[in-house]
Amino acid sequence: MAKTFYFLLISFLLMSCSKEKTFADDIVLTFPKDPKMKTQEFNEDMDEFGANLFYIGKIRQDIDVKYFKGFIISPEPIHRINESDKDYEKRIKKTKDSTNALTKQFFKIEEIKTFIKKNERINNSLTNKIVEEPLMDFPFDLLSNKTLEIIVRQNDTIPLYKKAMGTTKIKSYKAFPVFIKNISDQILRIPATINSSSTFLYTFDNEAKAFFLTKNYSYWFCGTGTDYYSYFELKPNEILIYAYPYFKTGTKRKAKMKFYNASSKEFEISIDENIIKNQRDKRYE
Repeated sequence: MAKTFYFLLISFLLMSCSKEKTFADDIVLTFPKDPKMKTQEFNEDMDEFGANLFYIGKIRQDIDVKYFKGFIISPEPIHRINESDKDYEKRIKKTKDSTNALTKQFFKIEEIKTFIKKNERINNSLTNKIVEEPLMDFPFDLLSNKTLEIIVRQNDTIPLYKKAMGTTKIKSYKAFPVFIKNISDQILRIPATINSSSTFLYTFDNEAKAFFLTKNYSYWFCGTGTDYYSYFELKPNEILIYAYPYFKTGTKRKAKMKFYNASSKEFEISIDENIIKNQRDKRYE
């Protein structure tokens, strides 16, 4: 009897210590075998095309690693002198078909379904003044751990495809998948901006005793003002899947992934100290 109780106790402890099962565990990510993947160098992605996002939708057992092109729409080529509308449309279609033929193995032809909300002029009946409705009225506090669950499979390696701008070259970086699930009962609005093209890595600063945004680049993103914004929807129980590139290895650090105000559980990652030193600034949580 004592031996049986001891065996049951050990079994219970082992089960308690085992890894907690998550919604992302049984998802199989498929991609061409033996791709030529490399580790992304510091500032290497400065002139590259493509989002890190490759899936939006319901949980499926098998999902192809094929990326969205991104949220920034490239401007249409201008009309040539004396070019008819018919010839212009034919030239645009030929260019798009050529690009899709080159990239269809790595990037989706379809675009992310987005919604656009424009600034509206509202007449204030109390003051009889016309006021602008605030442009960015996204409830960012909803994009938190109360509505989103982030799972990082940092030990899995998948390809992150990028197209070098102005060339036909496709690069394949070593990356790990990041899964984000809407765990709320409401449809979440995700801003369709460059910030939603990827997730963000935060690592722990032992001196400051805080996590800071850690980038594999030192350049800045510049934007312009606009009178509208776009967003896409994430319905209850739907997921997003991103890839995040591995950095050049070095010292092991505590890390976590963030998506707006939501954070993953902490994990360990190896990063070259020179990348830390070359950060343009340190933005702490």
